[in-house]
Amino acid sequence: MAARPSPVPGSASSSRMMDRHFPTAGTAAAPSPAAMDAPATKRAAPVDRPGTAAAPYFLKNGVLYREQRHVMQGRGAAAMRTLIRGGLVLSMDERIGRLPQGDVLVEDDRILAVGPALEAPDAAVIGAEGCLVLPGLVNAHLHTWQTALRAIGGDWTSADYFRIMHGVLGPRYQPEDLRVGTLVGALAQLDAGVTTLFDWCHGNATPEHTDAALDGLLDSGIRAVFGHGTVKPQPRPGEPHFSEVPHPAAEIRRLRTTRLAADTARVTLAACILGPDYSTMDVCRADFALAREYGLLSSAHVWGNTNRLVPEGYRRLAEEGLLGPDHNLVHGTYLGEEELRVIVESGVSVTSTAAAEVKGNAREPLSCRVAALGGAPSIAPDTELLNGGGMLDCMRAALQLHRLFNNQHIVARQQAQPAAAAAQEIATSGSPITAVSLTHEAVLRWATINNARALRLDHRIGSLTPGKQADLIIVRRDSLGMIGAREPVQALIHFAQAADIRDVMAGGRLLKQDGRLLHPGLAAEKARLLASGDRLLAGTGLPGAAGQG
Repeated sequence: MAARPSPVPGSASSSRMMDRHFPTAGTAAAPSPAAMDAPATKRAAPVDRPGTAAAPYFLKNGVLYREQRHVMQGRGAAAMRTLIRGGLVLSMDERIGRLPQGDVLVEDDRILAVGPALEAPDAAVIGAEGCLVLPGLVNAHLHTWQTALRAIGGDWTSADYFRIMHGVLGPRYQPEDLRVGTLVGALAQLDAGVTTLFDWCHGNATPEHTDAALDGLLDSGIRAVFGHGTVKPQPRPGEPHFSEVPHPAAEIRRLRTTRLAADTARVTLAACILGPDYSTMDVCRADFALAREYGLLSSAHVWGNTNRLVPEGYRRLAEEGLLGPDHNLVHGTYLGEEELRVIVESGVSVTSTAAAEVKGNAREPLSCRVAALGGAPSIAPDTELLNGGGMLDCMRAALQLHRLFNNQHIVARQQAQPAAAAAQEIATSGSPITAVSLTHEAVLRWATINNARALRLDHRIGSLTPGKQADLIIVRRDSLGMIGAREPVQALIHFAQAADIRDVMAGGRLLKQDGRLLHPGLAAEKARLLASGDRLLAGTGLPGAAGQG
């Protein structure tokens, strides 16, 4: 067979691989993501557990490998190896660090080795010269079911969101609306470099709605935590308020013993409960107990304002022994310092959605407050009704908003102690800020390994660590928007767009290649999404009710 020409470093053609491994135009299609994730009939025992190393590591010639037997004994005949070659590697693993020119060797669904100039003569090669190679981004909180209604609530208040989305539009959703919204939303995440998504689904009025949303998520190919939530309807006469109704145990049992039984599957289950803001203390007790009975992460929307249903909030939950690393709190904008300290010291993860939060609240997002208390901040976009749902935009917003609030704190301290203020240099802006308070590297860590930790998946994803799942992205640096951007993390956060995400791999499987999603039938699903949005908005008089204009 004639030798292939060498591709131009960083170009689209440099990512093409041997056809026997991955389908391209004109080759046989691989099994669909849904087919590769057939429902389990009973719960599988996890292979690797939260808080433990994903695999033993060893060093050989400066390269970190997974399990010495892989190198000493070679691989099985059925294993597939892929070598990502020559990229600037941002591993997000403190032992490996940043490699100016490095390789990542993948075997089947896991990372086998990370280092410079790896030898793997039997591997298919993806050229990454001139590109960034980093772990796939992790989106720690998105209401993906709302995708068909993007950009209708950017001028809403928080009260408008609850009144219109949950009161008017939510009850209109049919199961198909959840399926197509979740599918297209998850594909958009992949397209923009997200390989893991916490799909916080609280538009699921019936088991049929739940199954349809899960169908869309499984079909997308993304790694995900499916957060089973509950709708918030106004009660009919004689019915209890939703705040008095515990999470449906039968649904958790059904999902945990059938479709989402395995903790090591690509899509796993979480319980999205009401929490102390939206439910009574009795319901909180029941919901936390349910999640723990089935070994699930629980997650709750929390604001910490004076209208919460459990006034003592998380302090009361901590007193009753309900808190731990298996709980995730989202927002928390109005939490006081003492309650936040209790939360962080209990190991609860805190996810801030800065872009959505500052739109309708005059308080600082929690990420830097969590970090100051010794926690690991987690960030996410929240809902695309209000703002963009990608993690690139999310990192930008988090960085700039936290710098704004941090700078205000610095100025307030200087004004309280004017003698300590630095002398201003002439012929400058005269800014009192003499040091930047938050780095780009820290924010990228929030969006990768910290978000993985919030989902209790940091033993499997979040860094390019041998033994972890092969979830990674390759980012071009030669587009008109990226070329000339020198420092790689700053280039990624400020300049990269979805079009610059050249290749996306989840579990060793390419889902985006040469800048093109490989999902079949995309055009038809996009048409279904538009039709879904038109039907949901028809007759409401809301923005976009007349169509996408």
